[in-house]
Amino acid sequence: MDLPGSEVRNKFDEIQTGIFRAIDFLKDELNVFSLKLLPMENILAVLSSFFSSPQKQPPPVPQEQYQAIKKWFWRACFSKRYARGASKSTDLDLAEVKKLKTGQPHQLESFDISLDTSFFLKNYFRMNSVATRTFILLLAQGKPLNFIQGTNISLKNVLAQGNRKEFHHIFPKSYLQNLEKYKDDEINCLANFALLSRSDNNKIKNKQPSKYRIEMPDCEESFQQIISTHFCPANAFIDDDYDSFLVSRSELLLNKASELCDLRQD
Repeated sequence: MDLPGSEVRNKFDEIQTGIFRAIDFLKDELNVFSLKLLPMENILAVLSSFFSSPQKQPPPVPQEQYQAIKKWFWRACFSKRYARGASKSTDLDLAEVKKLKTGQPHQLESFDISLDTSFFLKNYFRMNSVATRTFILLLAQGKPLNFIQGTNISLKNVLAQGNRKEFHHIFPKSYLQNLEKYKDDEINCLANFALLSRSDNNKIKNKQPSKYRIEMPDCEESFQQIISTHFCPANAFIDDDYDSFLVSRSELLLNKASELCDLRQD
């Protein structure tokens, strides 16, 4: 607000370039096809600063800078970095991203982050939450295949809508409710959700995994390929043990999250 109007106007083209390049980066590298799925809006400000340029055709970003900005993105999302104290954290990251951009020593992605399976077990699926949006982008990293058909899911078409319709329970909600054993938060936790086509979900309906397994490919290799793209354990389709499934899947999801955040796991 303290900047002269003339200085702001002179930066319009540079800022516009930064915003457009940031949006391309989000789409191409992170499968963010809608702002509805961007976990926190402050992310766009930091990315726009990084990608801003006075040149109409800026040179390619060095690979090491690309890797640093992606690591920062995932760490910011999983730590909910801008959920509280957003202004302070944003100012810090804007300062550090400028250092990264100019090749100076930086601490952009070096903030503390604590991540364990509770992220997927204690957060429930709610489209307007940071945790759910981060989880969705994590699922997209697996390039998921349709459960029944084994065909590719068009992430661009599905995620551009930014709604809940293509996300379904692996252990159907009605099946778990009929067991009268689990609370809604346990049924609707992130670890029980996958990206499924509506046609596949209609075939599954309220069947437990061992029942709808027969709808999936008979070939064990194809079956394993499908569930691996969803970070889903095979034990879900054997004994219908929901508690065991949650433990196994949350660990698989944590492994992928730790890889994206570049966190070492014991």
